[in-house]
Amino acid sequence: MWQRNVLTTWPSALPEGLGGDWTGWSQQPHEATWSAERRQAVVDAVKRQYAAQGWTPPGLQDLEQDGCRVVTVGHQLVVCGGPAFLHHKVLSAIRTARGLELAWGVPVAPVFWMASEDHDWKEAARVDGASATHNWVPDDLSIPNPVGRLATSGLDALLRAWGEDGAPASMVNDLIQDLDAVEQEGGPYAQVFFRWMHRWYGDLGLVVLDPDDEALKASCAELWAREMRDEGVRHALEGTDAMEGPAHVRDNQLFWLGEEGRVGIVKGDSRDGTASWKAGQHDFVDPSQGWDAWAVHEAAHCSPGVLLRPLYQEMLLESACVILGPGEWKYWHQLPLAFGAHGVAFPALRLRDHGLVMSPELVQSGWQPRDGWMTVEQWEKWVLDGWMETHQDVLASHHAALIEATAAIRATGMELASELSGAGGAFEKGVDKAWTQWLKKFRRALKSQQPEAWSAFQKAQGALMREGVPQDRWANWQVLAGEEVNAWNEAWMAEPEVLTTSVWLHRPQT
Repeated sequence: MWQRNVLTTWPSALPEGLGGDWTGWSQQPHEATWSAERRQAVVDAVKRQYAAQGWTPPGLQDLEQDGCRVVTVGHQLVVCGGPAFLHHKVLSAIRTARGLELAWGVPVAPVFWMASEDHDWKEAARVDGASATHNWVPDDLSIPNPVGRLATSGLDALLRAWGEDGAPASMVNDLIQDLDAVEQEGGPYAQVFFRWMHRWYGDLGLVVLDPDDEALKASCAELWAREMRDEGVRHALEGTDAMEGPAHVRDNQLFWLGEEGRVGIVKGDSRDGTASWKAGQHDFVDPSQGWDAWAVHEAAHCSPGVLLRPLYQEMLLESACVILGPGEWKYWHQLPLAFGAHGVAFPALRLRDHGLVMSPELVQSGWQPRDGWMTVEQWEKWVLDGWMETHQDVLASHHAALIEATAAIRATGMELASELSGAGGAFEKGVDKAWTQWLKKFRRALKSQQPEAWSAFQKAQGALMREGVPQDRWANWQVLAGEEVNAWNEAWMAEPEVLTTSVWLHRPQT
C-alpha cells in the first residue's frame, strides 16, 4: 500500500522550495486569468489533435471556460512510459490541478506537454522489464529527426519482448493496438505516444498537447524572430549568473527542421555589421520582409531548444504551475530574466512527487530511505557491517582477552630479561595483524555461510538500484504495478487539497 511522507524522506536531497505548506514550490501559484487569445489557440490545437485520433479531448468544456487555468507537465516520449518518474510527474500534475481547482473554485486542467521535438532518441528509446533493458532502434537514424517524427518500425518487436519480461499482458496488447492504429494511417511515433498517454491518463482528465504544431508555432513567432535578431534568451541572460547554469546558453536557442533533420542554428559570418546564422548547409540572411514576417512564414521549421521551450510553453499556456523533476527545476531557474525580457509571466514551479516501491526483500533487509541510495559495493558493506555488529560483543570480548594475554606475555618477558622487550613488542604487533586478518576472513565467512540470506539481500539491492541508478529512474511503472496500476494511480490522487510535494513509499501488505 502507498503511504505519503514528507519531502525529506527521500534517500537523497531534493529542493524544498518555500517550505512549510508550500514545500517543493518555488513560489505560490498566482490566480491570474489565462488570456482569451492564448487559450483559444491552445483549445483549437487540442481539438485538432484529438480529432486526428477520432476522439474528443477530456475536459474540453473546462478548457473552453474563461476562468480555466492549467497545471503543465512535460516529458520526453519514452517508449512504454519509460522509467517510473514520468508517471510520478503526471500524477503530481493531475492531483495538483485538482487541489488548485478546490482552492480557487475555477476549472484547472492538467496538461501534458509532449517533448516531441527532442532529437536525443537514445534517452527515449529504452524501457526496463523485470529483468532486462529493452531498446528500440528505429530505422531512420542517419538524419537527426525529432523523436516524435520518427517512423515506428521496430516498436512492435520491442513491445512484444517487453511483454515477455514482466509487463502486464493486457497493457502490452493495448499498446500494440494503439501502435497498429497509427501504422495503418502511416503516422509517426508522436501519434503513438499521444495515444498511450491518453490511454493511461485520459480518464483522470489529462489533456495531451503536441507542441510540434504549425499553428501553435506561428502564434508564438515573436520568440523565433527575437532569436534571429540576436535579441533572444542569450541577450537577456548575458553577463548574469544564469550563463553559468546547468543548461548551456547557446547563441541562438532555435533549431531548424529541414532535410538534414533537427539542426542547431549557429552564428555564421557577420554581414554588414549584423549577425548571420546557419544550420548545417542552410544559411540565413536578413530577410527583406523582416524577421517577424519570416518567423510566421517559417514557423513550422522552427524548433525551440531546451532554454526556449519553457518560454514557448508558457507564452501559450500561462500555467498556474509547472511540475518539474529536480534537473528541470535547476535549468528553469536560469530563466526568470529571459521570461521578463520577453514579457512572459514566470510560473510557479512545483517539484514532482517522488515514489519508491519497497519490495518484500527490501523491507526485510531493514533498509530505510534515510540510509540513502547504495551501489552494490556500498550495499554489501552495509549488510556485512550489520552482520558483524550482531557478533560485536563476543568479538570485543575475545579481542580484549587477546590484548590482555599478549600484554601479559610481554610483561613476563620483560621481567625475565630487558632484551626481550623488542621481541615482546613484535609479538604484540604480529598478534594484532593476525587478529585483523582473522576478522576479514570471519567477515567473508559470514557471507559464504548464509547463502540464502545473502541472496535475499542482493535481490533487495537490485530492487532499489540498477547499475547505480535509483529505482524511479529505471523501473517501469507498469511493470512495478502489474494489474494494480489503476489502484496505484487512484492512491496517488488522495487528498488533493494537500499541495506540498510528497514522497510516496509502497510497502507490501502483510
